[in-house]
Amino acid sequence: MVAASELAIDTGANAKAMAQEIFGDGVNVVSASYSGDNGSSGIYSGGDTTSPGVTPGDTGVIFSTGKAKDFTNSHGEANQSNSTSTNTSGANNNDEFNDAAGAHTYDASFMDVDFIPTGEVMTMQFVFASDEYPEYENSVYQDFVGVWINGAQVDLSVGNGDSDPGNVNSTNNENLYVDNTEGEYNTEMDGFTVTMTLTIPVIAGSINSIRIGVADVSDSSYDSSLLIAGDSVQTVLIAADDTTYLSPTGSKTLDVLDNDTNSNGGALTITHINGIAVVAGDTVTLNTGQAVRLNADGTITIVGDGDVEDKKDNEKDDDEEEDDDKKDDEDKKDDEDKDDEDKDDEDNEDINFTYTVSDGTNSDTAFVNVSSIPCFVAGTMIQTKDGDIAVEDIKPGDLVITRDEGPRPVRWVGSRDVEAMGDFAPIRIRAGTLGAHGDLLLSPQHRVLVRDSLAELLFGEEEVLIAAKDLLNDRSVIRRCGGMVTYVHLMFDRHQVIYSEGLPTESFLPGPQTTNLFEQPIVDEICTIFPELDPTTGEGYGGAARRTLRGFEARLLMANARAA
Repeated sequence: MVAASELAIDTGANAKAMAQEIFGDGVNVVSASYSGDNGSSGIYSGGDTTSPGVTPGDTGVIFSTGKAKDFTNSHGEANQSNSTSTNTSGANNNDEFNDAAGAHTYDASFMDVDFIPTGEVMTMQFVFASDEYPEYENSVYQDFVGVWINGAQVDLSVGNGDSDPGNVNSTNNENLYVDNTEGEYNTEMDGFTVTMTLTIPVIAGSINSIRIGVADVSDSSYDSSLLIAGDSVQTVLIAADDTTYLSPTGSKTLDVLDNDTNSNGGALTITHINGIAVVAGDTVTLNTGQAVRLNADGTITIVGDGDVEDKKDNEKDDDEEEDDDKKDDEDKKDDEDKDDEDKDDEDNEDINFTYTVSDGTNSDTAFVNVSSIPCFVAGTMIQTKDGDIAVEDIKPGDLVITRDEGPRPVRWVGSRDVEAMGDFAPIRIRAGTLGAHGDLLLSPQHRVLVRDSLAELLFGEEEVLIAAKDLLNDRSVIRRCGGMVTYVHLMFDRHQVIYSEGLPTESFLPGPQTTNLFEQPIVDEICTIFPELDPTTGEGYGGAARRTLRGFEARLLMANARAA
């Protein structure tokens, strides 16, 4: 354990002072009000020296479901208790927090601010810390960070969108989680997140309203805190999230600054990777084993962990999966269902990490998502003009039936053999799961077309594309591990929805993954066929045939569909 040292917190700060502390460039605060216990909020200072690696900035604002000053101790060792808890006079059963958490909430501490932004996008850098970690990270006690802009809830762009122990912990989005049960950091909280970010749409030049806060969920026990970095709620420097593709044995260089914007016009420099301060040449090893290096030109290189076998010691073999399918699911409790979903996310092992960028005055943080690649499994029957043909037997020029344009010629076919383990194990969708179709195997990232009136209600489109891995349910959609698997790619003049074993699925959509997935001669071949294609970005080919749902969006749709 490290020695305890009290973080300076001014719990007497009023709402306007707290708002002025966290709102930065490109935002004018009009008014502010605070709701909660008088001892549950304040302006902190000296974070970089008192609680290094914990606070999102040297100064900022803290909201707590207990006493804000209990975030640290003043003497002895850090983290002396695993159950720091105070039942405060904070708001109980606030309607917005209850609706967002899906349960009764208590001890809420939050601030409402009216402000006028100069830009249309605003960001906020924050850390969520809680004594609900690790014992209750998969329970109903999901102490919750809530942010609403003009009445609409703002989601985190990773996982299920929640800022709570269930979405970021030792198994879900684990690179974003820091375990403090051994008191390695100066805070009384047993766990906390790395500095994360919210990207918030706002109306430039008009008065906007935001609510920011934290609440206990299901009971008043075990404190949680929300720390917001000073001057980080701003519209000037916007770091945008990035997505790339990587095999466990490969590496990928990514220019994460390319889509970041800075209205001040200054040069951008990466200062942190996953919360760790870096300079050019430094490498950060993630909890999941991948290494991320900051290069001299401002790009980052991600190196796979080399582990394509036994990614998870508890991977089930086919026989075990068949046995599990026979279990009676009707008596499962809600929290057991959530455990299954969390385990599915763990097995998928798409990974996230963060980087922080600065122009010398302002800073922002963004997420990088690293994923595997979508493709068909050899043996899958594809509907063509001449009937169903195994995908591996299809040749360029063959006419495949597409959902939107009828028979269309295949322009390019590619394949590769990999071990069916971990991230590369195919997903089996049993016959009839999503309509009148046969059994089929797809790569985890291969997207399936789902048609549902709920999709139109939730996302404005009746037909959406969902990755196979986001359909996992331990019953009719399961992971199949073991042996080797041949993945096959079919590419058309544009992205298409085609029929595999009767199920509408996507064709190959080139993107940033193309140069990482294939050897250079194959990349050259694709670029010869599609000369306008930029294989490093996917630009020049066209967009997706349907809206593609992120993981948490897909789970929301499927959960609502099951409940309907």
